[in-house]
Amino acid sequence: MRRPWFLALCVLTVLAGCGGDLGGGGKVARLTIVVSAPFSRSPYVAETIARGVELGALDSGQVAAGKAGFNVGGTTYELRVLQLDSGLSPRQALRNVRRAVAEKAIAIVDEGTGVDATWSIARRAGIPIGIVYQGGTGLVDPERRPNVFRIAPTDHGVAFRLAEYLIPKGLKIALLYDDTGYGQQGARALDEAFSRNREAVATRLLLPSGQSDLAPQILRARRAGATALIVWARGPTIANALAAARSRNWSVPVYTPPAGADPVVRQQLADHPEWVDGLTFAGGRLTAEVGGTAFEVFATRYRDAYGPDRVGVETRAGVAVTQPPEYAMYPYDFVRLLVAAIRSVEGPQDRDAVLSAMNEVTVAGANGDERAFNRRNHDGVVDDDVYFARFRDMVFRPVKDDPLSATLPAIDQLQ
Repeated sequence: MRRPWFLALCVLTVLAGCGGDLGGGGKVARLTIVVSAPFSRSPYVAETIARGVELGALDSGQVAAGKAGFNVGGTTYELRVLQLDSGLSPRQALRNVRRAVAEKAIAIVDEGTGVDATWSIARRAGIPIGIVYQGGTGLVDPERRPNVFRIAPTDHGVAFRLAEYLIPKGLKIALLYDDTGYGQQGARALDEAFSRNREAVATRLLLPSGQSDLAPQILRARRAGATALIVWARGPTIANALAAARSRNWSVPVYTPPAGADPVVRQQLADHPEWVDGLTFAGGRLTAEVGGTAFEVFATRYRDAYGPDRVGVETRAGVAVTQPPEYAMYPYDFVRLLVAAIRSVEGPQDRDAVLSAMNEVTVAGANGDERAFNRRNHDGVVDDDVYFARFRDMVFRPVKDDPLSATLPAIDQLQ
């Protein structure tokens, strides 16, 4: 859930200051990290991103107990986080970035909405943008958009892994996508992924994101001979598509991008948990090649700070289901890379130097993988790291019929 408004106002008040002296006479400055995310429209995604930023700031250094910051070049820098709601609106995202410029933010951590319109404004102010959810191919371009970075699975990687996984099964696949930016970018990625195997595609259909009854579209997919659905949409639309199929006794297998793991899907279908069984999503693997210890440590750190993220549903045995902090992992890693870059150039004064250093530094990620960018690649999650997981009894586990996924451990979701 989003924090109370009074707490948000307190944060804004603190951010009004630009610097001062430590009690011992040392120099102190405050650095603002702006989180632009859809708190009102996708609250779980947005709040988890914000928490990942906060934890990343704290774990990059503390100038006092519970106060994020670090010392470099004789100055102590306190890190503050400013949350701004994008509402999934590109126009609001643009206003958020202008606010970030006015606040002299050191970075913007962004869900991805509106980046096509905002990156150049941030670039002129020397502000890096870290995309931590949307994977659209055109959002990141190291040459044209040198200030835009991403730590999240790319749409290209997810779409090609879905094609690689499903085409050999001999399925006739209906490609369904919603009318949000997330869905439109996914549709383009799916078109590219299936371009050489058009015979595997039964139909392509647009799903109106504001429409709860998707029976007409699902019936069209069924009449087109589809034997599987890929639903590339936000969580609520995925739930509506599942409801439309299952309520008509169509047990067609359904596959999704990472949004399929959003708790809102299970929340909307809580009265029919059997409809969720079999839902399969593609996402970035949560554990490293060396094992799951690092992610378990991060997940424990997250729970200690915020408590378990309860999905709001139970297993058939009545056990409450919790959500692993995947969406927190990516912003956590981005913030730690940002601080490493600032440290490497002895402070944030030279914005261009910080941007350049973002291409040079490396940190250990929350899941144990190394996170880094370079001048030719601003994507921090490689396409080969996309895995598949399937729901059963309201929890997901890696599938066994994919070589990568079969090697991954199941993540505890009943804590």
